[in-house]
Amino acid sequence: MERWEPVQKEIEWVLNGQPGEKTHKKILPDYCYNIFALQRRTIYKVYSPFSEAVKIKNKRRARKAKTIAEAKKAIDIDWEKMGAVFAMGERCQFFWENEAPREIQKLGLKKRKKKREAELIEMLFGQRWWEKKLTKTQSDKPRMSVEDIFAEKLKSLGKTTKKAVPEWHQKAAEWSPEAVTKFHAGVTKGSCEFLNEKGELKGEKKMKLRETYEILLLAWPEIQGMTKAKPPKTRNHLWEWLRPFSYARWIEIQDLEQLNRLCTEIKLRLKKPGAPCKPK
Repeated sequence: MERWEPVQKEIEWVLNGQPGEKTHKKILPDYCYNIFALQRRTIYKVYSPFSEAVKIKNKRRARKAKTIAEAKKAIDIDWEKMGAVFAMGERCQFFWENEAPREIQKLGLKKRKKKREAELIEMLFGQRWWEKKLTKTQSDKPRMSVEDIFAEKLKSLGKTTKKAVPEWHQKAAEWSPEAVTKFHAGVTKGSCEFLNEKGELKGEKKMKLRETYEILLLAWPEIQGMTKAKPPKTRNHLWEWLRPFSYARWIEIQDLEQLNRLCTEIKLRLKKPGAPCKPK
């Protein structure tokens, strides 16, 4: 999670339209942002940042608007995009409440011993990251147990998500009949274009090498070290590092040639492998 936290932070920035791009300090290697752009076009195609869905024509009027008529003069709303985003959130909520528990049960993770649970937490989060988050969580609400704090947050998030579609349907109805039509067109799109009926990511098939991309994002500290090494590391070094993941079928690529093509596509700037040495 220490590795993934900056990845999560930066992909949220990309998905939200890269606000303040000129002053934003990128904290990851450049190739990561090229992967984010690909994910944006495939997995998150149906998602739109609020800045795209709502265009403010007049900030002063928008702040003072008290009626729908006044709001229309100050704001343009893309109702289809709004509907898609809220339905996407609703579909994810349904997945976590209904489909995810069944998958966890199939994997035999629902009933686990305390020792095994501690091992899983260690592998997923790392002791240092986990303790840091626990300390912050408990400092916010010292009288509540960690379990109760997380349960409260999840419950609150669930309530907000479930209210979003009906609340914004009402707003669309107050706006115009056309807004209702567009909003529901977006709801239809958002409910099936992110997660399908099986709970699978709809756009992942278009990515082809999704698991390889995820490993490359997770391995950004090692790859950053390779790009800055002196003497410079080559793609051969990266392939040697990735080879165990390939043998274990954790990634799709199976040889250096495939890695070369991938590095070129995502602009992962490592020195190209040289020609093999000729025998004397």
